[in-house]
Amino acid sequence: MNNKTAVIIAGGLNTRINMIKPLINLGGKQLLIRIHDVLKEIFSEIILVIRQDQDGEIPDLGLALKMYVIEDEFPNKGPLSGIYSGLNSSINEEVFIIGADYPFLSKNFINYMSKLSEGKRSIFIKNREIINPLHAIYTKSEWQKIFLKNLNSDSQLSPKQIISKSKSNNLEFLNFSKIKEEYKESLFDIDNLEDLKKAKQIITRKGHAIRPDIRPEGV
Repeated sequence: MNNKTAVIIAGGLNTRINMIKPLINLGGKQLLIRIHDVLKEIFSEIILVIRQDQDGEIPDLGLALKMYVIEDEFPNKGPLSGIYSGLNSSINEEVFIIGADYPFLSKNFINYMSKLSEGKRSIFIKNREIINPLHAIYTKSEWQKIFLKNLNSDSQLSPKQIISKSKSNNLEFLNFSKIKEEYKESLFDIDNLEDLKKAKQIITRKGHAIRPDIRPEGV
């Protein structure tokens, strides 16, 4: 286990599925527990970011799993606020950001991304022109400042847009089409009822083979 931090963003409103996604039971485990089971083997610190008005069941579960639970510092500003709050609270420079609706995280893939980040590089996954900000490795010192500036000015609140316009030389984009098939399930997130149906189908199959129609883009 290295001195690296994982941040789980769990403050979403879940409007597209009308279910509390971190608490969805899939294959006998809630999503938040599934995510934690993978992250605890890799990271020395795990932070759970919630909304300021979050239902108590999510932070209670986070505390039971011995996560460091924090609230969004900038309410009502979407995932950018959650990512910033996690970066700001991290005690480590390398921070893996993940949404609370990724049921099939790959320890090997996360370790691969982490190895690529050595030398203080941020690692993002891009599918065509779409960047995934919620299955990514950030360098705290760089992105904390960038996101805070945008949050204070309200100039841009989309993490995808901010990352895509960055002129930093310390970041790398992984092309989704070139990622090993065995890693692609790690990028599956549950955004709606159809995704949940697919997740249930995957969980019952041996090997968890990736489906060609799984959306990799995240939030």
